[in-house]
Amino acid sequence: MQVITSKDNPNVKRISKLTRRDQAKKEGLIYLEGTRLCEEALSRGLTPVEVIVSESRTGWAASFTPGIEPLVLSENVFTKISQTVNPQGVAIVIKEPESSDDFPSKGDGKDVYVVLENTQDPGNLGTIIRMADAFGLTAVIVSPTTCDPYNDKVIRATMGSIWHIPVVRKTMDECFAFFNGNGIETVATHLKGNDLGSGDLKLPCAYFIGNEGDGLTDATTGKCGKLIRIPMKGRAESLNAAVAASVIGYELSKLI
Repeated sequence: MQVITSKDNPNVKRISKLTRRDQAKKEGLIYLEGTRLCEEALSRGLTPVEVIVSESRTGWAASFTPGIEPLVLSENVFTKISQTVNPQGVAIVIKEPESSDDFPSKGDGKDVYVVLENTQDPGNLGTIIRMADAFGLTAVIVSPTTCDPYNDKVIRATMGSIWHIPVVRKTMDECFAFFNGNGIETVATHLKGNDLGSGDLKLPCAYFIGNEGDGLTDATTGKCGKLIRIPMKGRAESLNAAVAASVIGYELSKLI
């Protein structure tokens, strides 16, 4: 077993570049680090194009990625390229899933889509993906201006749900063309909307969540067929984007 002990090794330099999302994205790859993140991806049948472990974790590679020769780094070198505070000595590189041209559908008339327009915070996006998985929604649709769903912070916030539910990038025009053409109710949050929980929502449905600071654009709100609002009894003026998405997602999940 060869153990690489220099951070100047060409393979180490190559992997180090892939730890930066912008570089990995250019190559159509995703760098994952940490035992749980890697095992979640492997459990979904994703095949690594590369396995990187520290010297003390070669046993993990033998158990979880048999047949793939790992790149073994000394503890010191792995720590130097690690993106985490407490490196676990395990990382894999996988191919980025191809984006589908089609909108996913369960085929039972009970589809629920959460559509994100200009959502920027990786933590919010990751939490929404995790919520959509937990409540059995059909898919998470992200606009071209929403943050990268394969950003390291997004993936960590999903706690593995990124591999369980379709995440599809579409323009708002593409969304409305599909939803209106297939009889899918479109819903936006608005202060003038009916209270969520009043019983007027029906499936199939797509609900829209906007930017953390500015909300949905007027153009998108104007195209939605129904407006709703989340009633609040406290003094807060608004809810975090992920919280709002979760409250609405839970209500809609009751109809699935």
